[in-house]
Amino acid sequence: MQQSWISYFSNLVKENGGINLAQGIPGFQPPKALLNELQKQSVNPVHQYAPGLGNSKLRAHIATEFQDKIPADFEFMITLGGTEAIQLLYLYLHKKHNGLKAAAFSPVYESYMHLPRIYGDQFKSIPIEKPDLQTRLTDFFTQYKPQVFFVNTPGNPYGKALSEEDFNLLQTLCNQYNCYLIIDAVYDVFHFGKAPYYPFKHFSDKTFYVNSFSKRYSITGWRLGYFFAHQSHFEQISDIHDYTGLSCPSVLQESLANFLDIPNEAHAYVESIRLQLQENYQHSENALNSKGFFIPEIHGGYYIWTKLPEHCSDGLDFAKSLYAKRKTAVIPGVHFGDAYSNYIRINIAREPVELKAGIEAICRSI
Repeated sequence: MQQSWISYFSNLVKENGGINLAQGIPGFQPPKALLNELQKQSVNPVHQYAPGLGNSKLRAHIATEFQDKIPADFEFMITLGGTEAIQLLYLYLHKKHNGLKAAAFSPVYESYMHLPRIYGDQFKSIPIEKPDLQTRLTDFFTQYKPQVFFVNTPGNPYGKALSEEDFNLLQTLCNQYNCYLIIDAVYDVFHFGKAPYYPFKHFSDKTFYVNSFSKRYSITGWRLGYFFAHQSHFEQISDIHDYTGLSCPSVLQESLANFLDIPNEAHAYVESIRLQLQENYQHSENALNSKGFFIPEIHGGYYIWTKLPEHCSDGLDFAKSLYAKRKTAVIPGVHFGDAYSNYIRINIAREPVELKAGIEAICRSI
């Protein structure tokens, strides 16, 4: 099958209807003030190419947010979502080293393993959920010696956030083994309690940081993300971007920049979504636990990553049956690694009525 299981199950809902707990699409409307800005900008003269590095006003907002975090010798660029940022960075590193040994924690977000596949590179993963992570991580670097390591925290599909000790060790190992570290922080604001830790003060010239507005403001279709990179890489990355992405939609950047100028609107919206996600998670966890599902500790993000009850051993069969019988779509765990055939991923970033109906369908299927 050429398309991903995420595309497969999401397309079933788009074509035939049902409840989409599969693709990581928020079921929430964007902020009203943002939509109002979009309407205003649609008749303004902002319909031509935007600057390659991004809208100057939007860049000013990003610079302000990270002025006390990212080192001064880092530069940034606005991209077509976090996905383009990751792909652009990987293409740059692949060309720079004429091939790479890539790695990530498992369960693995799809881009991290498929980018190496597309470019003909090696890829290995290390389980994040088992004990003694620091010992296993040290052994992994000693034996495999990766050249690029992807980490998303809170994660997708498993919403675990690395502890300060674990993240600092990962950064240290990357520096020690001359390995590039690509940090994917697109779910950073959607934590269930304690905010996730990022080792900003330990960033080196081998560290890249990726984030996005897509999930933050429920505008995944706008495709607006950004990345930070050490200035030593920036000229060559910009050269590649000029002939691949070029620029992001000017109207959308202008609308978002103006929205961020409105005091407290952005913060209030993000906080309301964070609290809704936390409430959705709690409801889903309680319902699924009562039916024998196992849910590891989750610290944030859009998803519940869960092991099926003992008598259910095939997540793909379960997902297909769930949609066929109850028109509810989830993602089988095998999409994120062969070792997770008895897991599923559930998108909880939906309005409560829809989510509760979907969780009830999953529980009834058991």
